[in-house]
Amino acid sequence: MPYRATMCTLYPRGHRDRWIFNVVRRLRACVGFALACIALHAHGLVLSAADGVAKPLGLSTGVEILRDPSGRWDIAEVAAGGAHHGGFAPLEGPVQEGFSRDAVWLRLSLSRAPDAPADWLLRLRPPRINEATLYAPDGHGGFTRTDVDERQPFAQRKIPDHNLVFPLTVTTERANYFLRLRNDGPALRAELDLWQPDGFARDRTTDYVVVGLLVGAAVLSICMNLIFMVWLKDPLYGHYALYVLGVAALTLNRQGFAAQWFLAAHPERVAQTLLIVNCLFNAVATSFMARIFGFRQHWKPASTFFQAVTAFNLLACVVAMTSHHAAAAPWVSAGSLVSTAFGGLFVAYLLLVRRQFQYLLPASAFSVGTILGLYGLLKLWLGDWVPGAQPDRLYVIGSMMHLVLLNAAVANRTRRAERDVRAEREKVLSVRREAERQLESTVVQRTSQLAHANATLHEEIATRARLEGQLVQSLEVEREAVAQQREFVSMVSHEFRTPLTVIDAAAQSLDISRLGAQPAVKLRTQRIRRAVQRLTMLIENVMLADRLQSGTRPLRLDKVDMAALAHELCESLHLPGPSRLSFDKTSHGDAAVRGDPTLLDIALRNLVHNALKYSPADRPVRIELRRDEDHIDIDVLDAGAGISPLDAPRIFDKYFRAESASAVPGTGLGLHLSRDIARLHGGEVALAATSKQGSLFRLRLPRYRDA
Repeated sequence: MPYRATMCTLYPRGHRDRWIFNVVRRLRACVGFALACIALHAHGLVLSAADGVAKPLGLSTGVEILRDPSGRWDIAEVAAGGAHHGGFAPLEGPVQEGFSRDAVWLRLSLSRAPDAPADWLLRLRPPRINEATLYAPDGHGGFTRTDVDERQPFAQRKIPDHNLVFPLTVTTERANYFLRLRNDGPALRAELDLWQPDGFARDRTTDYVVVGLLVGAAVLSICMNLIFMVWLKDPLYGHYALYVLGVAALTLNRQGFAAQWFLAAHPERVAQTLLIVNCLFNAVATSFMARIFGFRQHWKPASTFFQAVTAFNLLACVVAMTSHHAAAAPWVSAGSLVSTAFGGLFVAYLLLVRRQFQYLLPASAFSVGTILGLYGLLKLWLGDWVPGAQPDRLYVIGSMMHLVLLNAAVANRTRRAERDVRAEREKVLSVRREAERQLESTVVQRTSQLAHANATLHEEIATRARLEGQLVQSLEVEREAVAQQREFVSMVSHEFRTPLTVIDAAAQSLDISRLGAQPAVKLRTQRIRRAVQRLTMLIENVMLADRLQSGTRPLRLDKVDMAALAHELCESLHLPGPSRLSFDKTSHGDAAVRGDPTLLDIALRNLVHNALKYSPADRPVRIELRRDEDHIDIDVLDAGAGISPLDAPRIFDKYFRAESASAVPGTGLGLHLSRDIARLHGGEVALAATSKQGSLFRLRLPRYRDA
């Protein structure tokens, strides 16, 4: 059976026949490709009138490459075929040499159809090539050299464009064109295509329109995010605006527009500027990614690592500003690869393990740019080993998709923030309503309590008014009782004074009569008179205490000589002998005070009577008078048993009598009245000392001062 019939019959029925079919198909494709390469080498690329008008004629095939490690080969030995250097080899796809500093020679075999124009433009992309030289045949066996690279000022270029463009004159006869390329720092990659002048002009206009739209969208996004930052008071929007600015600046630099618009007079700074912008963008993007995904909240080492990457890019930016910028380019790319891979893994961990699905949209935005960026870096480094589209095209597509998704992510964040604000508002409103309900309930409850309190208050006011009336009535009754008591005391005192006066007069008459000379009679008359004095003094103390308490006894102030007052007091007591009460009136000099003579006499008399009363009859009582610049002190020293420490603080209380003094007659008014009288005069009566041998009471009064 023929093979074709066997293949058609058995293919659907077995895996072995399917494998044979695939092998045959691939062999046919390889043979066809080899035949096309041989034909192209033999006849070259023929340009037609339709090529390079609506779209560029790509030179992904039909180009041969020769690598010059020394970089010193000349056009003569290269044009000879470079046989002693290994010869040219077919180039499949764009030039992909990575971060190599070797020179590369490209050979293009071109001719045109008779109806095709002679003037063509060879475009070289991307424009990040340090050395680009075209050798075109001059028709006399030689070559015309044209230099167009990123280091050449735009004013000196024959075709001023953000890409590298060489003018070509193509004849109907096949001719070889040679292109020498070399880079010092950036990765060497070149994509070649051919344009007719009119088609190139239209395509360049389209490029400018696209870039204008990109710049306008970036400016609009930056302005909106700055407004959001001010409106929502969230600095993340300002960070994102800086990130969008970095994307726009990096795109303009990579596509050559920055070199055309801003560095036209300084082409030697193009590569350095691109590296600086790349470093700054990496620093902004790294910190922005760590912030939008909350690295610090989820895992602090991840945040620390990204901070280190940010610091590394800032340091690389400083190096890029020096003359060593070319050496820093590979390290910046490696750092970008490592940080991007780590960020992608950590975001995947947040989504798949931690279930943080709120990061799904920004993760999608970053994943597009990350995947395409990693692919572009691998494409630059590994060249044809990595299949697919050109890195620059991937970069533009990835940047656009990345910004669109990231804008959606930021808008979603705004929507979530607004939703959270609305939910918080509803929560606050609910709390407010609940608070209002509680307030209304509290007001009703407090109103009821207030009404009850008011009723209670009215009852209390009525009760207090009733009690106040009763109190007024009681006070009136008490005042009447006090008045009656005073009247009774006054009457009793008057009634006592009259017989006491008669008794004292009778005792005095008896004392001066002939019988009074008898010792027995004289002793009895003295006792009678002392008893009368005690009763009289008791009556005066009671009446004086009542008048002082009621405030009806005014002070009758005058100059009083305390020494004379004490002497008169001693003379009036009618004691049996001078040794019982001693006072020296001549040894004290001026002892005048300003006071009421009657009250001061009562105060001193009470102290002396108290001392005489509590001292044994055979023991003396002394009165001593001292003075200083401001006071007069009158000390009364008795020979009693002393005062207990427990009773000492209370001896000046009204009606107080110690238990040890219960055998001695008294009312407890004497010391109290003496202290009150002293205080009315600005002085004091105090217990200065006490012991088992006796006590010392001190009457202190201010000295008399002339006005």
